[in-house]
Amino acid sequence: MILGALAAMAQTKVKRPLAHSSIGHVGYIRTGFSCGTIEGIQSLLIGILIYALMTIDAFAIVLALRQTRVKYIADLGALAKTNPISAITFSITMFSYVGIPPLAGFCSKFYLFFAALGCGAYFLAPVGVVTSVIGCWAAGRLPRVSQFGGPKAVLRAPDT
Repeated sequence: MILGALAAMAQTKVKRPLAHSSIGHVGYIRTGFSCGTIEGIQSLLIGILIYALMTIDAFAIVLALRQTRVKYIADLGALAKTNPISAITFSITMFSYVGIPPLAGFCSKFYLFFAALGCGAYFLAPVGVVTSVIGCWAAGRLPRVSQFGGPKAVLRAPDT
């Protein structure tokens, strides 16, 4: 969890914070596995399902943006003006990815951390919460730049 959160902070390309956040999410899911209880396994399965759906959505949007030559985080600056539906969808997905409260990612992490506290893993739950906060900054840059970053790069159609 710690490695994934810290490694995602230094990235400048769009796909890399998602990849490094995946390392952190494996740690969150492993928290449920380490409990060895029914609640831990249930939280693990819910975490895997929600994480898989969020990851598919995030990478689908990134791949769709590939046609407009978006490679770096700074290139997302014009996205809200040129493609507002993609910008809003990407922002909601990333907010769920980092665990903002009413979204599915928060429910998944809450259930995993609650299961960890229930089985006596008092060290894993606070570490998970701290790395989630670090991950909010790292993966939260993507929606912030896509909504408020300004037109640092003009999105263009691919050359044919």
